[in-house]
Amino acid sequence: MEQSAHYMRVEPNSHFYTMLEQLITSIEFDIQWHASKEEREERIRTADYPIVDMHEPLTPEYLIIGLNNSLKNGYELKYDGRTMIKTQFYSNCVKNIISYIEETDWNLNHLLQHIQATLNNGYNLNNGIKMERTEVYKRLDTERLYQDLQWSTRRTLDGTPDEQKPPAEWINYIEYHIGKAKESVYMLNDQDALAEIRKVAALAVRCIEIHGCPERVIPEELLNGV
Repeated sequence: MEQSAHYMRVEPNSHFYTMLEQLITSIEFDIQWHASKEEREERIRTADYPIVDMHEPLTPEYLIIGLNNSLKNGYELKYDGRTMIKTQFYSNCVKNIISYIEETDWNLNHLLQHIQATLNNGYNLNNGIKMERTEVYKRLDTERLYQDLQWSTRRTLDGTPDEQKPPAEWINYIEYHIGKAKESVYMLNDQDALAEIRKVAALAVRCIEIHGCPERVIPEELLNGV
């Protein structure tokens, strides 16, 4: 059986954050993982899959590099217009978070509270391009309307209504547009690639409209942050 391999080159110190939730998740994981050696060893021993304890503790240097890289990639804290709590110390720009890390005694729990307070007061990372999920859904609704208008005649000529097409056929459509997205990436045309991703998402929606979709059940431990 022929096998293929995929290779990815990771540049050292190239990590960055696109939302504060990523930073919060990293800190929470680090606090939990290194809180107790006994608890960590128990998790490794009882896990359903092999776990190698290769996780390095978060350092101020690592976080500062990531935040500076966020700035280099055009990200800054943006206010979402919600009512501000103003009961905790928070930051309104990335440089303030960096200064907080540099100028305070290193304590991940305090940093977690600071980042969470910043998020609670309506600030999150944004590069001016990121879209809220509700806006994404609006774009997909427009794409679905376009698909219905554009392809209604072809469906009649084809003689096979959408409702009679199995999931496998929709997967073929999706793979075709994924291929076009890859070609656009190769040609360094991100906008065309994103347009193809929009088509892919709308095709997936159409498939689910017809065939239904198994519900995602979120485990209690995820909901409770355990």
